[in-house]
Amino acid sequence: MTARAATPRATRRPRLPAAAPLQAPAVATPVAAAPATGGCGAWAGPPRFLFVQANQRCNLRCGHCAFWRRDDKDRANYLSAARQREIFEEFAQLNPRGGVVICGGEPMLDLEEYFFMARECRRLGLKGISVVNGTRIRSAATAERMIAEGPHEISISLNSHDPEVHDRTRGVKGAFDKAVRALRLLLEARRKAPGSTTRIYVMGLIFDENWRDLEVFYDFVLNDLGADKLKLNFLQPSFGEDGEVDAFFRDRHGVDPDGVVAVIARCDERFGLGLNPVWLGQVGMYFRSLARARDLDRGWRAGAATEEHICDTYERNIMVDQYGFARLCFSGVYRGERLEAPGDLRRFWYGAGDVRAAMRGCNRVCGISHSVRREASTLAGELEKRWALLAAPGG
Repeated sequence: MTARAATPRATRRPRLPAAAPLQAPAVATPVAAAPATGGCGAWAGPPRFLFVQANQRCNLRCGHCAFWRRDDKDRANYLSAARQREIFEEFAQLNPRGGVVICGGEPMLDLEEYFFMARECRRLGLKGISVVNGTRIRSAATAERMIAEGPHEISISLNSHDPEVHDRTRGVKGAFDKAVRALRLLLEARRKAPGSTTRIYVMGLIFDENWRDLEVFYDFVLNDLGADKLKLNFLQPSFGEDGEVDAFFRDRHGVDPDGVVAVIARCDERFGLGLNPVWLGQVGMYFRSLARARDLDRGWRAGAATEEHICDTYERNIMVDQYGFARLCFSGVYRGERLEAPGDLRRFWYGAGDVRAAMRGCNRVCGISHSVRREASTLAGELEKRWALLAAPGG
């Protein structure tokens, strides 16, 4: 597979399948009324997303993530399937329209566990979401199973339209070809499934080496591949990195703030992306904040902070790791609780006012992450988020 040249061409908005409501729950999911909470940091709304970690190992060797150094030898102590089901059901009671994000590691390395979680989402009428590296979607049969049984929203990680850049930053030669093949297989499988509403996206990490080529990257994703969307995630300290030095973040964070905003604005105009100008302004602010920092080699230990508070994970997300420990963000800085019995998820969510109060003063650089940022990248996404808040129980 070779990269495409940046030649002028006719552009299009990617065609999305007709929207349809999620499958009706196969079991009753009564709405759990929010308790009357009070005090500093109290929040009465339901969570919008449940992030569930399936495993913690990966078959790539990405420079911006340390999970490939981990293993799942402690699997005997992970959440059982029965306990996962209870947590999913409790989340559905909190928000019958919520979304479940199946996380890893690379979650598709444990294929049957992965599809179990995706099926639970469908059974409960929840929206299943997952970002995978594409290496396990090798055949038409697997792609067809993904469309029939898998998450409602599937994103394949891709760092560039250039195979060399993707393979080098993902640490494995041939990773680009596998990711692109997975995308083509998924799109073809969806084409063969009339009425499917599965969304097929690309998740791109933006850093010093690829931001100038975003226009070519968008063209490749939307026109050559035909994916529904290119989602942008901006470089942060390496995920799961607990060493003293974060070399990738130190060496690759140098993105020109005004330059990247101008390139993204040009892509918005050319491809009709409908981007949110508030989000775009925060992208520039983020990279200006990094440019002022002096200890980025320390990664998560660095003193870097954003000029503005741009995160709202504490108002919408619950992150549950493979052991059943719940937090309101991926960071271990703030208090969490182990979910040991039915009812614990609800108690944690409505009893975390102290965590929310503390997090409202947090300007850690992870606030720019796709999973936790306050502003949606598109105006349509921002409108969808607001409607979801109004439609949710207690909204």
